[in-house]
Amino acid sequence: MILALSIKNIALIEEAEIKFEDGLNILTGETGAGKSIVIDSMMLLLGGRANKDIIRNGTQKATVEGIFLINSHRDLIHNILDEAGIEYEEDDTLIISRDITENGRNYCRVNGRIVSLSFLNKLGTYLVDILGQHEHQFLLDNSKHMSILDNFQDKDFFRIKNMIKDLLEKYNSLNNKLKEFNLDDKEKISRIDLLKYQINEIESANIKPGEEDDLIEKRNILMNSEKLFNYMNESYNLLYKGIEDNTSIVDRLSTVLKNLDTSFRIDKKLEKLKDMVESVLYTLEDCSLQIRDYVENIDFNADNLNEIEKRLDLLNNLKRKYGRTIEEIIKYKEEKNDELLKLLNAEKEINKINEEKEKIMAKIKKLSDELHLKRRNVADFLEKKISTVLSELNMPNTIFKVDIRKKDVPNENGMDDVEFLISTNIGEPLKPLEKIASGGELSRIMLALKTILADFDGISTLIFDEVDTGISGKAAQAVAEKIALISRNHQVICVTHLPQITSMADAHYKITKEVNKDKTYIKIEKLNYEGKIKELSRIISGSIMTDTTYNHSKELIDLAQKYKNSIRQR
Repeated sequence: MILALSIKNIALIEEAEIKFEDGLNILTGETGAGKSIVIDSMMLLLGGRANKDIIRNGTQKATVEGIFLINSHRDLIHNILDEAGIEYEEDDTLIISRDITENGRNYCRVNGRIVSLSFLNKLGTYLVDILGQHEHQFLLDNSKHMSILDNFQDKDFFRIKNMIKDLLEKYNSLNNKLKEFNLDDKEKISRIDLLKYQINEIESANIKPGEEDDLIEKRNILMNSEKLFNYMNESYNLLYKGIEDNTSIVDRLSTVLKNLDTSFRIDKKLEKLKDMVESVLYTLEDCSLQIRDYVENIDFNADNLNEIEKRLDLLNNLKRKYGRTIEEIIKYKEEKNDELLKLLNAEKEINKINEEKEKIMAKIKKLSDELHLKRRNVADFLEKKISTVLSELNMPNTIFKVDIRKKDVPNENGMDDVEFLISTNIGEPLKPLEKIASGGELSRIMLALKTILADFDGISTLIFDEVDTGISGKAAQAVAEKIALISRNHQVICVTHLPQITSMADAHYKITKEVNKDKTYIKIEKLNYEGKIKELSRIISGSIMTDTTYNHSKELIDLAQKYKNSIRQR
């Protein structure tokens, strides 16, 4: 349930705070006074859409904040918070805030942690259920009836729906594969010829992974063979032959070694140094031999360079056609090989795919039958329940029917079409809602659905935003009593113009619009008993309050209190 709502710089509201109570919270006020702003602010906290136009003129940011008590779906909400790394309070309070800025950006927080709008929306579905003043029009769209019916299903139902969704994805994937074989003979021959040409071109090149790097390295060596010869030959001469009159490094080091060997015979301490020089000498002699061999094998053949250039040109040509790397070209050849084999064995492959499709469709139909049975069971329950509630809402002769028809082609919802039918008078045939129901009847049907769903889904707070459209007289009293009955087990926040509903308030908030220094402000005031009587008098008679309307209002409130006392004792 929601404990408190704080609104700042939203539309005409500069700053306001409402502390809601258990039971039935009523919001009233003149048309245009700003009641809808309170409901809109609540919707913002639950992930509703917003734009910068809602920011109060002359300010840069609008803020709405709510304190909620998690008294339903506790484990589920805790899991959602845990997944997002959000800590929750020991007393199970939840603080949600949202800022809307001039640049259109939204900043949402849950217990001080920044979250996305989609997260807020997900969380909000388990905190509050809102029935707006125009939501009954939702009922006129029969494409929405299935989703309404499915709201009353259990977890197993949605598990089956997910299975159907996965199977349909596989089925559609197989259909896409079949399209690859959807070629006439001429197209098929042309495709086979192209594939053979591409595969042959790649295979005849006899390419190997890593080949291109080796070729580039060899080309670089060939292009610089003269430099390599000069550098390495000079190195060999310096080490082993010597240059001009200079003795080679090896010869000089040999002399050093002889000197050390003679000295070592005199001073044994020179042994380590002698061994080190001897090791260096052997190493240099080995290096000299390796350099000599390298020099002797340097390739100056221009033909070899031309061959490498031709090979690299071939690889670049293949890369332009079939992939950025040799590995991609090889993979491309393998894929085209598979495609060629499929085309050459098309009939066999088509039969294989069709067999798999038949198996998947059989599973889908079986699961769809399970969905149909579950929908039919819920529909039977809903028909009886709604007819009972509508009778309580002054529609005693109403027959409500959920028409479930089977389709030929499945979708993610199975193979059902769902439409709500109704007969509001004895002897009248069942007809679609759009052809028979008035605005007031639609409001009561939607209220009936929400009443049943509220007990079904366990959401603790319900918001009714002017659900009394087109209702008056006995129907208004019936709706008032039904809302009061709902508020026994749920927190209800209701915007209304009807005195019958207003009189049932456990907490009554009056919303007024005031002008001060050329600026318009919204004021929200919680009424005491006397204030309730005066506000109800205004609703009944308008701006002029007489003793008669005052006494009538007092009587309405007292009778409402007696009714509420009676239902609490049930």
